[in-house]
Amino acid sequence: MKFLLTTLLYSCFLSSAQALQVISEKIIFLNGDGKNYVRYDTTRTSSPSYEIWFKKENSLLPEQYLKDYLYIYPNDYKWDTTTHAAYDLMKISSGNYATLIQGELHKKTELNVGKDGVYTYTNWDGVTRMADNHFGIWNKPDKFTQLVYAWVFPQNFNIISYEANRKGKWVKRNNTITYYGENVNDLVFVIKYQPKTNSMYKELLKVISDKEQAQEQIQLKQDAQGVKITLAATVLFPSGSSDLSKSGAAILRRLSSALSKRDDINIVIEGHSDDVPIKNRLARKFKTNWELSSSRSLTVLHYMADHGVQESRLESRALGSLRPIASNDTSQGRSKNRRIEIVVVSAKKQ
Repeated sequence: MKFLLTTLLYSCFLSSAQALQVISEKIIFLNGDGKNYVRYDTTRTSSPSYEIWFKKENSLLPEQYLKDYLYIYPNDYKWDTTTHAAYDLMKISSGNYATLIQGELHKKTELNVGKDGVYTYTNWDGVTRMADNHFGIWNKPDKFTQLVYAWVFPQNFNIISYEANRKGKWVKRNNTITYYGENVNDLVFVIKYQPKTNSMYKELLKVISDKEQAQEQIQLKQDAQGVKITLAATVLFPSGSSDLSKSGAAILRRLSSALSKRDDINIVIEGHSDDVPIKNRLARKFKTNWELSSSRSLTVLHYMADHGVQESRLESRALGSLRPIASNDTSQGRSKNRRIEIVVVSAKKQ
């Protein structure tokens, strides 16, 4: 079975011709970024042994397949690297086992993030088939007598939809969805979810003009954590100053109007600079780039607070030159690094 970014395959080979019960639970704990996870798997059978299949990778020793494993029970297994040309088998000396694995969803094969901010996950590409023509989540030689498949979502995501290719019962409780299937095999799941700040992203797109985006004066990006608004220092402040320009005040006024309508967000205002030391007259007011980035960040914070954004939702940070987004070796790169970033995230429930 290819499952959640790993190349591991689950397969139970039984010597008895009599069908045995196979009960399996798979629980995915998704991280706040929407792609990293911790997964707990357990399978219980009356078989004396179980095999976990790994698709062979060049120059990879069998034990290296377990680099993301946090826990294996029982911790008693042997490797079979010769029986199958395409797979290495980890043979567990029990028909019951449990594992805890950390990993990241592959964007190319499992996770797609659309322009609308919707994350779509599927555990099968629709083409690749494993041993004996199996695909998705599978077991051999018997079907899963019972299969439980659950996702636990972080609070910063909304669950949009979930479906399976096999008949079963779905249950949604709070931020968790669970599929319960009986006598099933070769399962494919499609799960869609979206950051809670997606509606905020759409609102902010309306207040930022296409002209401003084209000139890269303002950039708006959305990820699982929230929405980031990047404003070039030149559009907000005169050179070497932390006083807002007229154009800067106009942009912040529009943004403040949109942000002030929401009571479910927190706003972090980060001041960034290039790495050129402050000299001459400017040094009398700002000793270093720390002070300049701090002063500019606080200027934006006070402006937004004065224009309807709740003070309790505002935070100011000074990063100076610590987090460049371009090379400081060119004037163009230094210009990009001089910026204000406004990060909008969902407020945590108290």
